[in-house]
Amino acid sequence: MRQMRNRTMKSADLATLRALHGRKRWEHIWAYYKLPIIGVLIVLYIFGYAAYRHFTKKEAVLYVSLVNISAGSDLTGQLTDGFAQDAHLTKKQQVNLLTGLIINETANADEQYVYASELKLLAAVSAQQLDVILMDTAARDQLQDEEYFLDLRTLDADFSSLDELSADGVTLDISDTPLIAQAGFEGSVYLGVIANAPHPERAAAYIRYLLK
Repeated sequence: MRQMRNRTMKSADLATLRALHGRKRWEHIWAYYKLPIIGVLIVLYIFGYAAYRHFTKKEAVLYVSLVNISAGSDLTGQLTDGFAQDAHLTKKQQVNLLTGLIINETANADEQYVYASELKLLAAVSAQQLDVILMDTAARDQLQDEEYFLDLRTLDADFSSLDELSADGVTLDISDTPLIAQAGFEGSVYLGVIANAPHPERAAAYIRYLLK
């Protein structure tokens, strides 16, 4: 009996729907099928957004950070998009640049900001989301003492012949390289590669790019 009643109600509803036209038909559909329609739209949105993220998400092939130094828009572009072009990266590959880190109070930052920067730097290293650091002298001394860096000569034996390489091979003075020199930094700028860098070969290519 219940099945027959449901069939009768569905038939009556279908007959009513057929009798309606234009706006009244849509109002009837919305009134009786609002929840199913909303459910379908939500599912379509979720699948659509997931597909969009899948096809537009970019892969980070190199992580670079600026510590105790800042870069203008021109230098930022050269440090990211410039290398991407030089290395022939695809449109779905990119260089991630982490900026705004100050890790000692000699750089005119308050204690809380320095602490937050140190935590952010440590988190990036722990998550293996950092390859190369560009920094000033104070940051170099601190991070070198804390053994953040690998020996650059292990990336490329040719780096051992660079006059700007530190005696222990872990940092490179890049102050006189074309890109850095034209940026007009007041003090020296150094480069180091994190000991657990996820992209060591790409880091070596980045060094060669900066030295051009």
